Amino acid sequence: MAPIRVGLIGLSGTPPDKYEGTSWTAIAHLPYLKASPHYEIVALLNTRNELPAETKTYYKPEDLAADKDVDLVVCSVRVDRHFSSVKASIIAGKAVFVEWPMDRNLEVAREMEALATKHKVKTILGLQASHSPVVRRLKEAIESGKIGKIHSSTQFTSLGFGAKTVSKNVRYFVDRDIGGNLLSIQVGHSLESIHFALGDFKTFQSLLVNTHPIKDIVDPSKGNEVVVKDTPNNVPNEILLQGILESSGAPFSLHYRGGKVFPGTPDIDWRIQGEDGELRLISPMGLNVGGPATKLELYDVAKDTVEVLEAEKDEWDSLPVPAQNIARVYEAYRKEEWYPDFTWGVKRHETLQKIWDQYDSYISEQN
Repeated sequence: MAPIRVGLIGLSGTPPDKYEGTSWTAIAHLPYLKASPHYEIVALLNTRNELPAETKTYYKPEDLAADKDVDLVVCSVRVDRHFSSVKASIIAGKAVFVEWPMDRNLEVAREMEALATKHKVKTILGLQASHSPVVRRLKEAIESGKIGKIHSSTQFTSLGFGAKTVSKNVRYFVDRDIGGNLLSIQVGHSLESIHFALGDFKTFQSLLVNTHPIKDIVDPSKGNEVVVKDTPNNVPNEILLQGILESSGAPFSLHYRGGKVFPGTPDIDWRIQGEDGELRLISPMGLNVGGPATKLELYDVAKDTVEVLEAEKDEWDSLPVPAQNIARVYEAYRKEEWYPDFTWGVKRHETLQKIWDQYDSYISEQN
């Protein structure tokens, strides 16, 4: 079968002193796309590159959309530019892979889903925690009854973001309207792991607190030298949720804490307590990324033993860690297996919007 021909949006050629972003396209998408015989990058949008000379370069989304040699458009740029980057390709009938979040808010996400539905295009969304082998192993352990009836789920997360300074590369994290921030990205991926393993929420309440309304912007390439002082920040850094899971009726809680993790403790510590045992999943990174130090353990109450549950290995474990679960999403797409799409993503955006609505109500009450 001929390879899927990819038009890639987001492989930046911007000089380091002017660059904004996390290089996610280069570290998470490019390794798989270059390694897989099932995909071929044939076009780029608005970038410099070291790909083969025959790779076409475009400067307008409409020109990329008009290229009949492109089957799939992959978009990994700043969140609020997602829809404008792929809209023409959707109208042209091309399949699209858009990074998470879909765009800056629920309203735009719904517009994207409606347009894709209208033009009957396939959509892929970068909510890759659902394709993490360790998250899938956890889900399997729950569904096979290893811990019996679920009594509760508790997840504590501290991924190093949300302190009193912010990197210049992600300075947009201080501006809620852009849509790329701690809640939408870091917490969004954490919520995806919970939803995938345990199902949707029947009900929940959230509490968001902004303890750093003013931040300094720093340059990591210069030893975190302050480059902009006293920047207004309207994105909370303490995010707490609790509620009831729909399928099991069990309570759940999540606390995302801004700032660095306590030395010697995992960035993520997730406990799922059951009638007969308990699962503990710890990781030094978000579960959408994971890594070799990610570990899943099972405590058997009757035996009073703790067992490490190994996740399934595959050929994509050899890729750089950020690229591994993204690779598994690409594989699911080409094999016509399940993968997150725009419809799935709108449901996740609805949860985020409810959290923001509760926060706005809380702020109004305080004022």
